[in-house]
Amino acid sequence: MYLGLVLIVMIVSGTYILLSLRNIEIDKSRQELATYAERINEQVIEGGKDEEFQEKLLKTVSNAVGIQGNILNTDGETIASTTVTEAPYPVYTDQAIIAAMNGMTSFSTQKKSTDSFGLLREWMSYATPVQTSGTTPSYIIYTRLDASDMQTSLDKTTQTIVAAVMIALFLAAVMGYVFAQTLTGPILALTTGAKNLAEGNMDQSLTVRSNDEIGQLTSSFNNMAAELSKNMSEISREKNRLEILLHNMSDGVISFSKDGELMLANAAAEGMLGLEKIEMNFTEFIRAYDISSSVYLDMGNEPSKKVIFPVGKQFINANFSPYYDKRGEVEGVVVVLQDITEQKKLDDMRKEFVANVSHELRTPLTTVKSYTETLLDGAMEDAEIAQEFLGIINSEADRMAFLVRDLLQLTRFDNKQVRLDITKIEMNEFLSMTVRQNKIHAEAKHQTLTFEPYEHEVVVFGDRDRVGQVVNNIVTNAIKYSLEQASIRIFITEEEQFYKIHVKDTGMGITREDLPRIFERFYRVDKARSRAMGGTGLGLAIAKEIMESHGGKLTAESEYGKGTTMIMWFPKERPILEYEREEQKA
Repeated sequence: MYLGLVLIVMIVSGTYILLSLRNIEIDKSRQELATYAERINEQVIEGGKDEEFQEKLLKTVSNAVGIQGNILNTDGETIASTTVTEAPYPVYTDQAIIAAMNGMTSFSTQKKSTDSFGLLREWMSYATPVQTSGTTPSYIIYTRLDASDMQTSLDKTTQTIVAAVMIALFLAAVMGYVFAQTLTGPILALTTGAKNLAEGNMDQSLTVRSNDEIGQLTSSFNNMAAELSKNMSEISREKNRLEILLHNMSDGVISFSKDGELMLANAAAEGMLGLEKIEMNFTEFIRAYDISSSVYLDMGNEPSKKVIFPVGKQFINANFSPYYDKRGEVEGVVVVLQDITEQKKLDDMRKEFVANVSHELRTPLTTVKSYTETLLDGAMEDAEIAQEFLGIINSEADRMAFLVRDLLQLTRFDNKQVRLDITKIEMNEFLSMTVRQNKIHAEAKHQTLTFEPYEHEVVVFGDRDRVGQVVNNIVTNAIKYSLEQASIRIFITEEEQFYKIHVKDTGMGITREDLPRIFERFYRVDKARSRAMGGTGLGLAIAKEIMESHGGKLTAESEYGKGTTMIMWFPKERPILEYEREEQKA
């Protein structure tokens, strides 16, 4: 296109120059012919006779070379000419002569005829009438000029212009190539850079070759690439951070698109649902876990919905929340899963606790009320019956008092209101005394209660009364829940940071299902037998709280039908109690 434009410009310019030169030459030739015609009129025709015209005409000289002068009569016959010296004179047939015969001056070009040597030439002619008297022309002056020299000059000029056009085209091609490299080179580099940018190659910088618009565009591209690289790095870091956050969340997260396709699912969700990898869409998810049909994908502006469903032995709380695009249309649904198994267990335990307390209080209250009403109805008249009934009422009142005391004690532990009188306790001596106190109860059931002293002195830090409460509770339970002829053995072992006091019996044992729950409040493995023995179901719960308040713990090992081992863990170093730690901070 560039070369075509240059060619058109050169052709138009050359044509214009040639036409202008031709017109100039023609105007110049016409002026010379007219000047020569005037000179012939002045020097030859005026005051002269026809016989003298030839001689005078030969003496008349033109300023230009190659001009011929002729004098014609009114009939167009030549009577004098510079081309010959004597008659016969040449005969001319030219439109200019005809026009002059009609009284008009005329100029014509490109008239071809032979010269005196018989060669065909192109002439420019000028004819003007001469009036010597009246209005009728007396003579016609006819001058003509050989146009061959002018045409030769124009041909050379044409050749020069053609050569100039060729040179200009060559130079234009060279300059165009250089210009194209200067212009299109950076554009091609920008195009390649843009393709690489679209393919994700952000780390690139183009060379700025100039300060013009292309250079400014290249500089702007480099800035854009740098900003995009920075933004993509930030987005990548944020994406990685979110992925790490999602995959390390304790809550499960599942996202579905508006078409129901799975977008993402973290490891916690897969673990809660018991799957190695979640590969189901929204509809399959709803059906797989029998979730309520009121949950659907296009929730619109509805608030999030919560659904609880079981997965094996677990209970999962699913919170369905829609998310929206800029136009406020639903883009999909995010499902947040929470394992509420422990919470549900706690709720069940609370309900069971309230039911147990109500039951434990209702039974003695009913007994007290029944016997009181009986006494009021007249049973007091019989001293023996009244004495028996009052004894039952007193026993039930004691039972309620024990229950209330244990509940108050647990409440004080829960509210961190228990203050411990920490002293050193030598456990060999302490346990020997505990065995002596409980030996009579074991012997009543023909059981063997023994203590094996440790090989060296065992000193623990604790509240003597509270530690005694724990040990007595565990030893008493071992005696109560072991059959006759059972063996109960107390011994001490040692670890790096703890002394462990074991109370091992050969009683009925505890099932694997019941073992994790024996420290729950009001939980009884054998409810009927526990109530018959006067237990409130709070003893082990209180013992566990006491051990933890001492910085230790209480654990149990059991095999159903073979016996149970209760283990009390006492730290070797004096523990810093929780209320002491808070006082130090204050």
